[in-house]
Amino acid sequence: MSDWREGGCLCGAARYEIDVEGARTGNCHCRDCQKNAGAPFMTFTSVVRGRFNWVAMPKGEAHASDIAVRRFCEKCGTPLTWEALDGAESVGVSTPTLDQPADIPVQYEIYTRTRFPWMAPVAGALQFDADGTVQAMDGNQG
Repeated sequence: MSDWREGGCLCGAARYEIDVEGARTGNCHCRDCQKNAGAPFMTFTSVVRGRFNWVAMPKGEAHASDIAVRRFCEKCGTPLTWEALDGAESVGVSTPTLDQPADIPVQYEIYTRTRFPWMAPVAGALQFDADGTVQAMDGNQG
């Protein structure tokens, strides 16, 4: 079974397709994501690379750390993906860039130690003080 969806940037120059069936969605509260989003957190839907395709790939790339590349639209600046540089088989897609993101639930939150103090945890979501992405993908509490 699959649930292919489309998404893209604000101006429409960058577009993608993603199969969200069985995907894991989480909020990242790390300082890199906060600064990249200009917001208290970023929400990512993570899938294996074979379930994600660029229809129109953005040219914008940022290597803000030595572990990942962030892809963004070079025209409008929309942050689109987070991809590990270690050859990992998954890609994190910025959930709000989906054309219809509202029905995708947040299942986990990572780097909660840097969550803004006025933000409450998402009810029912697994909570990880640091990077619990691997455990969250397996559905285990950190």
